[in-house]
Amino acid sequence: MPKSKKRAKSRRPQQRRASPETSLLDALRDGVDSPTPGPLLGAVGLLLSVAAGADDPGATLADLVRSLSAADRVETSAALLAIATLTVDAELRRRVRREIADRGHVLPRWLVELDRSEPVDRAVEVSTVFRDADELLVGVTVPGGHSLTAVVRIDNELGAVATDGYVVQSPLASVVPLLIEDGDPDVRVRDVPPADARARITAALAELDLGPGRVGSERLVESRPLVEWMLSLLPEGGQGSVLRELSADDLDEVADGFLAGPWGSSWSDDDLRPLVDEVLAAGSANGIGDPLVWSPWNVGRLLDPRLPYLDSTTPHVDRAPDLLRDLIRHGHAARGLRQELTDDALAAVDASADAFIAAVRALDDEPLT
Repeated sequence: MPKSKKRAKSRRPQQRRASPETSLLDALRDGVDSPTPGPLLGAVGLLLSVAAGADDPGATLADLVRSLSAADRVETSAALLAIATLTVDAELRRRVRREIADRGHVLPRWLVELDRSEPVDRAVEVSTVFRDADELLVGVTVPGGHSLTAVVRIDNELGAVATDGYVVQSPLASVVPLLIEDGDPDVRVRDVPPADARARITAALAELDLGPGRVGSERLVESRPLVEWMLSLLPEGGQGSVLRELSADDLDEVADGFLAGPWGSSWSDDDLRPLVDEVLAAGSANGIGDPLVWSPWNVGRLLDPRLPYLDSTTPHVDRAPDLLRDLIRHGHAARGLRQELTDDALAAVDASADAFIAAVRALDDEPLT
């Protein structure tokens, strides 16, 4: 019998994985070669975010600067100049400029003049009628006419904390339509003073640092150094918060308006007033602080069977779903919300009511100790 022929196995050269250092240099080199600033600033922003997340951010950044300075390459010189500019470190910038001149490195003009970038004299807020979260947009023009726009999402119901953010290489005016292209009738777009946008985003980023449990998206963490540099170019002195802190008098005024209307008249008895006051107080955490506007999520939070926002000993607390239905009808009409939004909120009440009432009655049945 003829011997079987074994097919020789083809040997392919094993591809070596690039080391982190090589990948970094490649990214920086691509950034230097790019006709626009985005790739280099993105790579440097990522480096700065890693340093900022270290146990000792200052020492880590100093080590990074030393290692880049020792490399004596065009791309590392570019990274150093970008770091010095983004961190607004004038002394480092002067030192890096001397090193670049001594080494004869030629860098993109936009990078050499990056410290001359100008803020766009417009900022925009994109939100919905519920104001549960706002997206703030600010812009910067880099020398050479390159546009950068930062978009930061601020969750108002978590205490106005930044939860997401990113930077794009497009003018602010062209980014806004992309955020509202689905034609949602409940989206609201308005211009805000750039100083206010700076103050609000700065405060929202500071809230993010309070942790634990305050975790922004990965892309916010990576783009934060670039966002903060852009903010530093905007005017100072703006209003840092849009959240409303309703006083007892404010809540009394809201309650009086509700009780005087057709949907509130049946809740005007004195023994029901504590429940009305408690529901309105809980609703003052809705959006930026409006107990007359209820999203389905707000409804579910209030009617959580664990009763985190209502006192189980409040008289007639088991009637909270009925009260909430009337409050939603009154409040949404007062605020001019679409009927579909009211219907959605009422459906959320229906979905939560049975479990809520059962939980309240179960507490009533528990023996006193």
